[in-house]
Amino acid sequence: MDRPLLLPLAACTQPSLVGGKAVGLARLLAGGFPVPSGFCVTTEAYDHALRAPDFSPAEQWQAALHSSGVERQRILSHCHTIIRNYGIAELTAQIVEQVRRLDLPSHGLWAVRSSATNEDGAQASFAGVYRTRLGITLKEMGLAVKDLWLSIWDERVLNYHAASGLSGAPPAMAVVIQPLLEAQAAGVAYSVHPLTGRTTQVMINAVAGLAAALVDGRATPDQYVVEMAENSQPNRISERMISRQTQALRGTGQGLCEVPLSQDAVGRATLSDNQLFDLARTAKQIEKTFGHPMDIEWLYDDHRLWLLQARPISTLTRSTPLTNDDCEWSRANFKETMPELPSPLGLSFLELFMERHIILPYRRLGCRIPEGISSVRTFQGRPYINMTLFHSLITQLRGDPSLLVEQMGGEILGRVPEARPLGWFALARAGVVMMAEMRKAVHYGPAWFTYMKAMAAEHRADRLRTLSGEDIVLRLDAIGQWLDEHELTFAIAGGVSQCLQALGGLLPRWLGEDWRALLNGALQGQAAAISAQQIVRLAEIADMVRRDPSVTSLFTAERWNPIEVRQKLDGTDVLRAFNRYLDDYGHRGVGESDVMAPRFADRPELLLTVLRTQILAPTSATPADILQRQTMVREQALAEIRARFGWRLHRWAVFSWWYRRLCRFFALREANRHHLMYYSAAARSLLLRLGEWLVERGQLSSQEDIFYFKIEERPELLATGSSHWQGIIQARRAERDRYAATSVPDTIQDWNDMVRGKDASSVEASEGILRGIPISGGQVVGPIRFVRSMEDWSRVCRGDILVVPVIDPGMAPLFGIAAGLVAEMGGTLSHGAIIAREYGLPTVANVPGITSRLKEGDQVSLDAERGEIIVQGREGDLFARSEPSSKS
Repeated sequence: MDRPLLLPLAACTQPSLVGGKAVGLARLLAGGFPVPSGFCVTTEAYDHALRAPDFSPAEQWQAALHSSGVERQRILSHCHTIIRNYGIAELTAQIVEQVRRLDLPSHGLWAVRSSATNEDGAQASFAGVYRTRLGITLKEMGLAVKDLWLSIWDERVLNYHAASGLSGAPPAMAVVIQPLLEAQAAGVAYSVHPLTGRTTQVMINAVAGLAAALVDGRATPDQYVVEMAENSQPNRISERMISRQTQALRGTGQGLCEVPLSQDAVGRATLSDNQLFDLARTAKQIEKTFGHPMDIEWLYDDHRLWLLQARPISTLTRSTPLTNDDCEWSRANFKETMPELPSPLGLSFLELFMERHIILPYRRLGCRIPEGISSVRTFQGRPYINMTLFHSLITQLRGDPSLLVEQMGGEILGRVPEARPLGWFALARAGVVMMAEMRKAVHYGPAWFTYMKAMAAEHRADRLRTLSGEDIVLRLDAIGQWLDEHELTFAIAGGVSQCLQALGGLLPRWLGEDWRALLNGALQGQAAAISAQQIVRLAEIADMVRRDPSVTSLFTAERWNPIEVRQKLDGTDVLRAFNRYLDDYGHRGVGESDVMAPRFADRPELLLTVLRTQILAPTSATPADILQRQTMVREQALAEIRARFGWRLHRWAVFSWWYRRLCRFFALREANRHHLMYYSAAARSLLLRLGEWLVERGQLSSQEDIFYFKIEERPELLATGSSHWQGIIQARRAERDRYAATSVPDTIQDWNDMVRGKDASSVEASEGILRGIPISGGQVVGPIRFVRSMEDWSRVCRGDILVVPVIDPGMAPLFGIAAGLVAEMGGTLSHGAIIAREYGLPTVANVPGITSRLKEGDQVSLDAERGEIIVQGREGDLFARSEPSSKS
């Protein structure tokens, strides 16, 4: 059967007949991608041109490959002569007829592109080696086809062929013919970053007009990098380099011409964000269709995107190692347990703790962490956690990284890291190691917690006054070594995460969309989360005050001085109960993970003010009321869960097992944090005594200066008696003051952009509704009260809906008088979230921008079942301070 000389593009499926480029276009058409109409002059036509007496293309090709200099030029010249002498009239007539048959425009300009049989392959692309002719008229078509045939017999082709290690068989040339489109912009897109090898990045080069100047290197393109999400959808544009093009190559009545761009267009981006996203999305779809990273030539006309070529990236760089600058960072988790501006000592301890007690255990499980990657980074005095790293670690352990934001707070990753899951044997080993750590936490946790409480008592300030600096350092080293040997945070957090991963996989299918609200309800009132018990303890003290009229009068007097009130309470049962409360909770505080942060024991007047607010309220829940409400919500949730399981008793059995385990690890998690703060209290007392000792030696100006050192500087500080440290401290205090005057984003997706001062983040509300992650169920309406620091505590009234940057666990005393709680950051696993859920306070977290979108006193409806906040009235409206209502 005779092979055809011409074929429509859709029929170009045989590489030896139509070449690599035509096959690629046919596959694009088959996949439903937009390709301009056209056809192919097959290699059969090329073979006809080389059918001369005593001429063998294969022999001439071999001879040319193995020769050089004058001899090679003689062979190539002989081949050119044969092609030039070939009569092209008949083929040109057939091309004109094909144009008519395919109903293509007979007038206008055409694009004539090479499609050699060795072109656009996975091993070698031959990009830019063969010729392309643009702006050709139909009358010139035959000569243009001949010109492309000639381009096979070229020095560059022979050298590229040899360098690519291809076989000695000669290539044949097919030719793709399509109408020349009127390009507004054109260029090349790579479905994988060709320099870094990152599969989550699409690189795009673009020029105004036709891309011929880009392909042959005469024009410098705009360059963009689009970050892709896990579902191959564009997330954001991380790189945008504009080349200030001044002219564009366009087809005109006189052929191709360089046309000057308008003044408005010079220096402007060639592509809009929508076009970039459309192109990046298409590139990933093509990659999926071809099963290989692709290099795509594209064009935008006035109406749409067109694809002109698709070939495999033949020299793909292996993905470069991840660096800290590639990662995305969040203040989630840190922001809820540390002050807005932690001390230098607090920051250095945080970095050490994360490396020793979080990252090192992951390494022991077999997880791979690239060299130089850190878990913590500081920007303008604020610590950020490496969300990219933890996404990778969860993926390696075959967990669900999509739950990371829900559990920790923050934003969804814009760039998903490449991470290879552990093999099944390695995963089984990691599971055994992790189960052993969890069992150790359950078995030894209570005893170790008791030891930490004794540690704080042993190192009270009044017991340290006679210790020398050397003695203090020995004690600091001793408690630090003990912590290194007995730290349980990783094991306990692993237990909680394991339970939530399991329940998160089962309950959506078993219970439906409201499974989170039901689970949150079932977790109320377990009486096991020690941090939540302090709310009930305060309510008990308030109840004692109400039963004693003389004490009540102290708390209800118009003139309020909490220090005087405490003095007047001396000898009363109320003060004894309050002091017992301080014994159990006085070591806690806001921003308590920083040893510099003051504790409740340092400022008991704040707690007395909270008590006064409870007593002044017209109605106040008694401890019995609180426990009854929690019990009712929990029992109703569990009853609803069981009812939905129906006759499927095995589901109830599975749920019950994971539920009990989750309750146990939630209680352990809060107990662990509560008792770690005893360790922190002991360290704080020792450090303040060390600061006092250094003041006595003349090295520091005040004992609090000790918090402005870093852990690694301690040996040098103690080894020298120099006072030069005072200058260092003054500089760090001044730097901290400068940082205090600046605001920083909660999420950094591009660290270099932040350092350069570019923050393009923005927050928008959807349909006037602010949304976040439901933490603890219930619906309530009430006024907004911002609580940004402990100084705001005295302004909180019963029934207020607290709006906070994060749910600091040290805020727990306020939960007893608040109607609801909304946090700008946070997730289901934050310590404050666990306390709010245990207590039953309607709570929504991770609502970006809420502290700037609402005003103090705004009346809002908080639906913590759905995670929604709706403004019902602005401050100043008639009903803005109406009595709040709730339903829970």
